[in-house]
Amino acid sequence: MSDDQNPAERALDLLVYGPVGLALYVRDTVPTFLKVFVSRGRSELTSRRRKVGEQASGARSLGEAALTLGPDVRRRVEDGLRGARQLAEQAFSGLVVPGDGSNAAPETTNGRPATAAPDRGRQSEPAVDTTVQRAEAQALAIPDYDELSASQVVERLDGLSARDLAAVRAYEEAHRGRRTILFKIDQLIT
Repeated sequence: MSDDQNPAERALDLLVYGPVGLALYVRDTVPTFLKVFVSRGRSELTSRRRKVGEQASGARSLGEAALTLGPDVRRRVEDGLRGARQLAEQAFSGLVVPGDGSNAAPETTNGRPATAAPDRGRQSEPAVDTTVQRAEAQALAIPDYDELSASQVVERLDGLSARDLAAVRAYEEAHRGRRTILFKIDQLIT
C-alpha cells in the first residue's frame, strides 16, 4: 500500500486483500499455536495430577501409620504427662507450706475455702510469725513487698542502697527464697 494509490485501490486493499491475507495467515499459524497451547496445558495438568497423587499417597501412608502406631504413641504421651504431673505435684507440695508467708491462693471447693488436712509430721506455727513477717516486710525499702511478684520486686531493686539490698536479701532468704530476686541482688551488689 503506497500513498500514490487512488482511493478505490486503497479501499480494495483494506476491505478485500487485507482480510483475505489475515485469514490465510491465521489458517497457517493457528494450528501451530494451538498445538503449543494444548501441549503446554497437557504437561501442566499431568504435572499437577502427579503432585496430587504423591500428596495423596503420603497422606494415605501417614494415616496408615497413625492407625498402626496411634494407640502406642497415645499411651506413651499419656504416661509422660502422668509422670510430669506427678513430678510437678511433688515439687509444688514442697514449696507451698501453710504459714510460710507465701502468697498462694487458698484452694476452694464449690466457691468455699477447703479445709486443710492436719499435717501430722509438722507442728503448727504460731500466728505471731505472720504478724512478725508483715512487720519485717513493711520495714523494707520496697512498699507492699509481700504482695509483689518476683519480676515486680526485681524492677524496684535498682537504686536501692547496699544496706537496703542486704535487708531485702535477708528477708527473701528467710521467707520465700525466690532465686530471681536473690540473683538480681547478687548482680547489683557485686
